[in-house]
Amino acid sequence: MTRSRFTTGHQRLNVAARPRGHRRHVLRQLPLASAITAILAGSPAVHAAAEADTNTLEEVVVTAQKRTENLQDVPISIEVLDNTRLEQLHVVSLDDYVKYSPSVAYSRSEGQGGNGQPGTSHIYMRGVVSGANENHSGSQPSVGTYLDEQPVTTIDGSVDVHIYDIQRIEVLEGPQGTLYGASSEAGTVRIITNKPDPSKFSAGFDVQGNRVDHGGTGWEAEGFVNLPLSPIAAIRLVGWDEHDAGFISNVAGTNKSACIENGVRTFPSWAGQPVGTWYDTTTPSQANVAPCPTVGVIGAGAISNAAYVKSDYNTADTRGGRAAVRFELGDYWTITPSVMGQSVSTEGYFGYDPGVGDLEVTHFGPEYSDDTFSQSALTIEGKFSNFDVTYAGAFMKRDTHSIADYSDYSEFYDRVYGSGAYWTGADGKPIMPQELVVTKGYFEKWSHELRLDTPQDLPVRATVGVFIQRQLHDIWEQYVMPGYGFTNPSGNPAGPVNPNGFDQALSIPALANTIWLTDEQRIDRDQAAFAQVTWEMNSQWSLNGGLRYFTYDNTLDGFFGYSKAYSPNGSGQSKCFAPATTPYAPCEDLNNRVTSSGNVPRLNLTYKITPDKMAYATFSKGFRPGGVNRTAEAGIGPYQADYLKNYEIGWKTQWFDHHLRWNGAIFDEEWKNFQFSFLGLNSVTIIVNGGNARIRGMENDIEWAATNNLTLSTSFTFLDTRLTTNYCGAQGVTNCPDQVTPEAFGPNFIGPQAPAGTNLPISPKFKGNVIARYTFDEIGGWKPFGQAAYVYQTQTAPTLRVDETQVMGMQPSYGLLDLGLGASMNQSTLQLIVTNATDKRAQLSRFAQTVPNVDNQIYIIPAQPRTVAIKFGQKF
Repeated sequence: MTRSRFTTGHQRLNVAARPRGHRRHVLRQLPLASAITAILAGSPAVHAAAEADTNTLEEVVVTAQKRTENLQDVPISIEVLDNTRLEQLHVVSLDDYVKYSPSVAYSRSEGQGGNGQPGTSHIYMRGVVSGANENHSGSQPSVGTYLDEQPVTTIDGSVDVHIYDIQRIEVLEGPQGTLYGASSEAGTVRIITNKPDPSKFSAGFDVQGNRVDHGGTGWEAEGFVNLPLSPIAAIRLVGWDEHDAGFISNVAGTNKSACIENGVRTFPSWAGQPVGTWYDTTTPSQANVAPCPTVGVIGAGAISNAAYVKSDYNTADTRGGRAAVRFELGDYWTITPSVMGQSVSTEGYFGYDPGVGDLEVTHFGPEYSDDTFSQSALTIEGKFSNFDVTYAGAFMKRDTHSIADYSDYSEFYDRVYGSGAYWTGADGKPIMPQELVVTKGYFEKWSHELRLDTPQDLPVRATVGVFIQRQLHDIWEQYVMPGYGFTNPSGNPAGPVNPNGFDQALSIPALANTIWLTDEQRIDRDQAAFAQVTWEMNSQWSLNGGLRYFTYDNTLDGFFGYSKAYSPNGSGQSKCFAPATTPYAPCEDLNNRVTSSGNVPRLNLTYKITPDKMAYATFSKGFRPGGVNRTAEAGIGPYQADYLKNYEIGWKTQWFDHHLRWNGAIFDEEWKNFQFSFLGLNSVTIIVNGGNARIRGMENDIEWAATNNLTLSTSFTFLDTRLTTNYCGAQGVTNCPDQVTPEAFGPNFIGPQAPAGTNLPISPKFKGNVIARYTFDEIGGWKPFGQAAYVYQTQTAPTLRVDETQVMGMQPSYGLLDLGLGASMNQSTLQLIVTNATDKRAQLSRFAQTVPNVDNQIYIIPAQPRTVAIKFGQKF
């Protein structure tokens, strides 16, 4: 979806002369028949904003190929949201820009002790997703995220950068391995900030108040200032403070299938009632799963959530800022140091339990999170002779901390396996077995890139460079059973041991009431050299070829598992082979490394049919590094890199004297030996190279200046994603017609867990948007406008495995309508904004907290309900 502005004439790209202000469209009306023909030729799309003295679509500037170019000259499928469109669509977060990016899908924090909070989202592109690979010890992302020149991709979830004073967002679709390397296997998202400008002072602010239906009240304050320090230097300062209202309520509810009645949950072993005996998974029987116990006595078999009942409790507070200084040294050199920091604090749980009620859960413990990150970056650009030189370096830190209620695990594992008999206190009797999950993460990344561009006016031009990156992640996950009446929910070793909790003799040594500990350090190291060469054979034909050679060296070491006293032969202390290398681990039971090297090529042929019409054909390849598995299961080693081959034909066209732009692509992709995650022994995530898939699709992006006042746009993607081999749940096995997968709450599943032909999960077959914006005639100096934006996507499967989807159900199709009405005078703007105007309960994620074949309590993370906001902005 290219979101551009309008200008007069058909000039070539001239960045220095490009106007910066918002423009209002005044465009000649197209003949109706021609307009309809143009739309039907590609299935519409929307855009627009231009000044009264302009009448054509403006060139869109991108740096997708690491040099400044006109979008229409770049043979890559790219969606662009420029500054004007970001403001018009009220994009402030990852949720917002993903909504308007048809080739992008995402999921958020799928259980296992998470709260579904912002900052735990994982994004996917063009349907390249085998499932939510969201574990800290799992696969690297398949989509890279960049802030300006620096990568900010993290394994635990995409950093949710607040979107304000942003020049544009570029979504590069398809493998970008040649220029962007690892974790850009399926595509890349680039967030480009506005830079300091020594030529003039500018400033602005925006304030907003909003009310969420079924929820609370929120607000937002943002501002920026650009201060020239001298004719060659400027500083730009940006800040924001946002409170997102809650709309999920923790209630004294009832979900009888999860053993919850009127805010009371009863645990079988603690209550002395029948438990599950589902031990022999080779001959499973649902008869061995215990029914929910009768409601027990609070404090002696049951717990109440009365202390945690709260309306609209999933609030989020985001604060942050950005500062950049720009020095222009002579005619050819610029130095731009920058720093950014942001913190997000949340309370509550961001999903609801449909078994309890709409936008309601019944949870029994503390739930909150803190997520802070900072990045310091330096970009140096200059010339040696006629060669452009760029250095980009950055250092990023991210700290996360959360606590979550994990009583679902305790309930279902007691009902299915009778595990409660082993969760005992100092007296040897079963305790109140509710688990609380305490997570802490420290992530740091440094990266350096140096590249050289040959003169752009030569028939043969090239970009060559080198890249190095190191990512370190200290991982902490502590599963605490604090018992009834606890005072130390986090198992803090400095705090008191909860006397009614998990027996300290069975606990992880040095930690209070802790049944399981993950205390690991992960380091991913990448090095690469790359080159991309373009040959302009004549005025119409050009040939482009690129290659990236890479190496990676990834390690994972530390401790995961139980104490030896609790599990003499299971994961954890019983498997240790060396003294501890991390602070609180009793010893080391994990120390593995995987290294490899390879290359990914790109080849492109472009034909310029006319100055306004271009077609191209591309072969490209992307990759994702391999990694280390942490499991006590025999026969499971490291997982290897997976690769995506992309065959693509695309077009970039402008019609009717630059009043209409139609860009698109069709593609066929082969995904070989893709990495697939599942929960193995002790619910530990395991990654295997699971099989092969084929992805076919089409992308379209159309912008039309319909009249002097009306602008329309649409962008949409069709996908056909299918496994080409059976997935049987074991590495290297694809023929398993009689395989039995045990299911605790339904018939056992016979055959492959995902047969060949199964659609890949999470990404819909169709996703698109239509946007219309109308500018009214001026009234008393005010310029009124109205806008409607509609987004629609088809249903999706939450997981690749068919047996798990049968338990959890499909995520239904949905459509979201956003409306806006406002007016501007001089540089002031007042708006009334309604998002999700029809109050649809769109499902963004759907999951169970534990393994779906033993846990049928489903959660849904929804889109925010209807929200009405009033916003005022002022520019200077």
